[in-house]
Order: sequence, then C-alpha cells, then structure tokens
Amino acid sequence: MIGRQPHEIWQDSLEDGQHRLARPASVLAATGLLGGFHVTLGLLALVVTTGALTAVMPPGTAHVLASLTFGIGLVFITLGRSELFTENFLIPVAAVAFGHSSKRAVARLWAITLVLNLLGIAIFAAIITYPGVLDRDALVAAGELADTLTQRDLVAAGLSAVLAGAIITLFTWLAEAAESDLTRLFVALVIGFVLLAPSTNHSVVGFGEVLLGMLSGTSSADGLDLLRNTTVAVVGNLFGGVVLVAFVRSVQAQATRDAGRGQDDGSDRDGG
Repeated sequence: MIGRQPHEIWQDSLEDGQHRLARPASVLAATGLLGGFHVTLGLLALVVTTGALTAVMPPGTAHVLASLTFGIGLVFITLGRSELFTENFLIPVAAVAFGHSSKRAVARLWAITLVLNLLGIAIFAAIITYPGVLDRDALVAAGELADTLTQRDLVAAGLSAVLAGAIITLFTWLAEAAESDLTRLFVALVIGFVLLAPSTNHSVVGFGEVLLGMLSGTSSADGLDLLRNTTVAVVGNLFGGVVLVAFVRSVQAQATRDAGRGQDDGSDRDGG
C-alpha cells in the first residue's frame, strides 16, 4: 500500500483533534476569521477568471475551467493554518468518538468557527464588491454562482450539501495523510476544483457565493435565500462529512489496526 496505513492517519487525527479542541476561544476566532478571508480570496480568483473566460467561451465551460483557481483559497487555508467550519468534521469528531474530548468542546469549536468564517467572508465580500473594485464581468459571474445555488429545490440543495460535506472531509483526511506541504498543496487544488466545478452546496463557500452575488447586484437572491441555503448546507455538510466520511474512515482505521495486530500475533506464534 502506498503511503501510511489508515489507522496511522486516524491516530494522528486523534492527537490533532485534542490539540484543536483545547485551543482558547480567541485562537478559534482568529483562525475562523482568517478562514473566511481565505475562502473569499478563492472566490475572488474564481469570479475574475470566470468573467474573463466568458468573453471567449460559453459560460458553463468558463465556470468549469475557472474552478481550477478556487483551490488557491484552500491552499491558503492549509499552509496558512486557518480553518473552515467543515474541516472539523473529522479530526475533532475522532477525538470525541474515542473518548479523548467532549461533545460540548466540539459544539464550541463548530459554533465559533462557523460564525467567524461567515463574518470574515461578509467583511471581505463587502470590500471586493464595492463599486469599481472588480469589473462588470466578474460581478456578473458572481451573480450566476449565487443563482445556481439558490434556484435549486430543497432536495437538490440538500443532496448537493451532503456531497460537499463528504468532499471537504475527504480533503481533511488527505491533508492529514499527506507527508509534505507540496502534497497538501496539490490536494487543496484538486479538492477545490471538485468542490466548485459542480457548484456543490458548501455552507461556508456557498454563503460567500450567494453573498457576493447579492452585494454585486447581479443575482436575484435575497436574504431569505441566503439563510435558507446556508441552513440546508450546514445540515447536509454535517451528514456528508460526519456520517459518510468520518464514521466510515473510523471503521476502516479500526479494521486495518485489528488486521495488523492479527498478523503480528501470528508472526509471534510462528516464531515461538
């Protein structure tokens, strides 16, 4: 098998989870605010590139190609040690699942990180949508992103949110498994593309997409659409991240650890 065993990655996640959950509220707030800023930078790269490409190709093709740039935001988050609310669906959950921390500590982490992620996005979205900061093509691209999310029906929005939660938690797992910053950089770029090309409903990123469209005046979305989409995204992200990825990875890690112990026991008996 290439790379480390799943149970080794899981064990590192337990230790990292304990560290994350023990941080003061001020540190959580700072990393959450920076996470929102970094997401906004990824969205900035996305809408500017989409707007430029739309001039020479169909909008759908322009969006898919421009989605390659959003991973820049995840690179900043990974290497800059900020964090997203949804990054905490695996590592802190692992710590709680094995009795290393409390559910209350996870709830505290989630609440602070989510609120500060959204606040950070709101601040920087207001800056980049101020008249004259971006050209019209970029603002139109922001509006199209917002409409794509808010015009889905409830079932489609929920299922897209489940997918987004699974994708971003996979990102956490792969970043934990990576043994170098170069590998983490590559993973961030790939996950950014997979997350944005199909316009999945990620609670933090989607909040930024809809808010940018609203503030730019190029989207039909309003405050109720923003609230509805963010609420659906949070619930769907939790299910996709915690149940479909974190739980399954814990089972995988336990199985590979038990298999390794069985092989060791067999070797000891043979040697004896």
